[in-house]
Amino acid sequence: MIFTALRSSVRTGIKRTSAHHTVRNATSGPGIPSGALSSWYNMFGKSNAGYITWIVAGVLVGEGITGFGINTMWASVNKGRTYDTVDWSKFVVEDDDDDDEEDEDDDEGGDDEDGEEGEKEDEEEDDDDDE
Repeated sequence: MIFTALRSSVRTGIKRTSAHHTVRNATSGPGIPSGALSSWYNMFGKSNAGYITWIVAGVLVGEGITGFGINTMWASVNKGRTYDTVDWSKFVVEDDDDDDEEDEDDDEGGDDEDGEEGEKEDEEEDDDDDE
């Protein structure tokens, strides 16, 4: 008996909701003017090639915007931590000029600091020229 009452009330509730169903007008869409939609359809929607072009262009533009936004956000969060944003003037080391001069002497003359080995090589070259 209880089940019969529930069953009949459910049926009448379904009938009431279906009776109030209204038909929407075609202009009550998502808020995009119908002229814009029809011109988009005439350009891109009529053929597969046009539609695929629309999708590829949308993906490229969306990727560009997203990439720019993510890069900007990353740069702002990591400012001063990346190679491009580090202030390299803080790391300048002033070298002594004396060290550089000693290195140049070693490169020119040979192993000895006085340059004796370099002089020996010069003497050997002079002996070769005499012969």
